Amino acid sequence: MSGIDFNIELPGEWQDQSSYSFMGPEIDGFVHEINVNVDRFLQTDEVEEYAREKISPIVQSMNSIDVLKDQEITVEGGNPAYEFIFKWIPADDIREIHNYLFVLKDQLGFMALIRFNRKSYRMLKGQFKEVIDRILPGTYNV
Repeated sequence: MSGIDFNIELPGEWQDQSSYSFMGPEIDGFVHEINVNVDRFLQTDEVEEYAREKISPIVQSMNSIDVLKDQEITVEGGNPAYEFIFKWIPADDIREIHNYLFVLKDQLGFMALIRFNRKSYRMLKGQFKEVIDRILPGTYNV
């Protein structure tokens, strides 16, 4: 994976809360994108507490989701990690699966998201895990 690495001194009360987007394949008109947000100002060192803090506003902003997975997934000797996956139907002809991953590493918090449709979830969830494990080695046993 290649990218641009830069460091910037911010004035006054500005804080770096970096976000990254990675474009993925299009399947049946559904364009996939992995979004990773970096939280440099953690309020906790417990991955479940960190995940709950981020999950709560997501759930409150959506109508009737079907939770598929909501659990800690820390691998032995790896990064503290928590996964939250749900199915959502925002309109009659639209069905989405949202896969959120919350990771704590080096006193930073990471929140990653990819949205799938039902077909692409089966096809791409392994690639999602592979990309995340390249960004944050020790998160998944791929």
